[in-house]
Amino acid sequence: MAKRKLFKNIANGVLSSFVSRNNDVNGYWGIGKLYSLMVYKNTYEVEIDLIKQTISPNKIEFNSMIQYFSNQLFNQILRKNLRKSYLKEAKITLNGYPNNTSLSLGQTAPNKIKCSFRIVDDLKNQYTIEKETWCRKHNSKQEIKRGNYNKEMIDNG
Repeated sequence: MAKRKLFKNIANGVLSSFVSRNNDVNGYWGIGKLYSLMVYKNTYEVEIDLIKQTISPNKIEFNSMIQYFSNQLFNQILRKNLRKSYLKEAKITLNGYPNNTSLSLGQTAPNKIKCSFRIVDDLKNQYTIEKETWCRKHNSKQEIKRGNYNKEMIDNG
């Protein structure tokens, strides 16, 4: 019997990595960049299909990030000895809640984003994980680009 229930563990690992500070787009935090996409497109929902490697609304800037998490998903499937054919759907959905400020975060991160990752297997079982995080719209003048941080530390060190 197949261990399709392992999809829940895989979804948790991939989504945890997705909302972490290690998710970056061109050196900036991926969640902040995605929130900026929501603001720019005036829609507070983004859907990422990790099988088809697409994002809606579409923006080419996110292609590398999508490919990274798609690869992470399929690597975990292989590690857990699951067949790729068991996987029928794998979508991350982000819903933004602007100006839903947490008092402790103030203006540092005034917007909440709910991220859910839903996997559907070949038997139509659904495995869904949800996580929430706080963010602000991306602003390159207020943020340190990931690749530049270490160089600046060495140069000034």
